Amino acid sequence: MVEPPDEPPPVDPEPAPEPAGEPFFPEEDHPSTWQPMLYAKIALLLLVLAYVIAFVVQNTDQIKIDFVFETARVHLIWEMLLLLAAGLVGGVLLSQLHRHRRRSKLAKRGGKPRDS
Repeated sequence: MVEPPDEPPPVDPEPAPEPAGEPFFPEEDHPSTWQPMLYAKIALLLLVLAYVIAFVVQNTDQIKIDFVFETARVHLIWEMLLLLAAGLVGGVLLSQLHRHRRRSKLAKRGGKPRDS
């Protein structure tokens, strides 16, 4: 025969109080719908896009490009984009050459490169 327990198990009368260090703000659980930096970035992106479209539309004149062995007629915007691409590639190649020379000088002196 099983005997019933003499005392019931202890019951917590109240839940533990919140820590007093940080107040609880329920609105922090939900992100704000007004994000000024996000809207500023979107507006800036739209302005740049509008400028690029206007730039392309304004530079649609046909021009004659005289390469050394050939001549071509193209829109002005294509020449500008070709020169931009050539400048970017040249800049990347020159920066690689500069880095290579700087590292070889440091290796001769026994130093460490700063960007490693």
